[in-house]
Amino acid sequence: MVIREEHCFYPDHVIYSDPSQHGFVKDDFLVQDRLHGWLIQPRDGRKTDATVVHLHGNAENMTSHVSASLFLPELGHRLVTFDYSGYGRSKGEPSLRQIQDDARAVFQHVFAHPEIFGEVIFGLGQSMGAYTLARILPDLPALKGAVLEAGLYSFHALFAQAYPQIRCEIPEEGFSALDTLPLSAVPKLFIHGTADAVVPYSHSVKMHEVAAEPKELVILDGVGHIDALVSRHAREYMLKVHTFIEKNS
Repeated sequence: MVIREEHCFYPDHVIYSDPSQHGFVKDDFLVQDRLHGWLIQPRDGRKTDATVVHLHGNAENMTSHVSASLFLPELGHRLVTFDYSGYGRSKGEPSLRQIQDDARAVFQHVFAHPEIFGEVIFGLGQSMGAYTLARILPDLPALKGAVLEAGLYSFHALFAQAYPQIRCEIPEEGFSALDTLPLSAVPKLFIHGTADAVVPYSHSVKMHEVAAEPKELVILDGVGHIDALVSRHAREYMLKVHTFIEKNS
């Protein structure tokens, strides 16, 4: 058996949830006529200047992952979420290079339309999304800040660590977040749980070590993979993210 790049991605086209069913105002948009996204407005009376672009993880699609970021419009921030190529309603096929190109295209679209998305833009990447955001940060100097939660620095390193007995042919050179994080002065907040059985929290520790300032690392004791919102640390987690956004807006 050999582990290859295609084993990194688990997309589907199922509709798991819709924020409008929970009372949020949501608008669909397309980027380059191929990438499907949502702009979710904050609750009435709680609006801030910030828009947060959410980069989700590697399974299913944005309709299942959006629940992990809806606390942001609850706190008054606009939320943008989107599907990578081959996920949900987005066209194409995912690859390590393609998901980075997709994320760049979405950020370019957001920055190009301040009349829709505002001018204060942040990124929130979770799991594969944190990896993707970390990889493209040098291309986003106007970004106000990046929250990198439960992220991996390299798919090759992750799979090689998890399955040392199996040959790993996932590309390594040119695909590590450890190469790009030292090149970006965008403020960074790394968050990871010690009980993460999918991505060891050592990945965030290593990313934080090499990242350029300003940077901060928050380790949540006993929290599993992207499980902060359903843990005893939920309030601490939401306050930390909200404070990071307010501080850097």
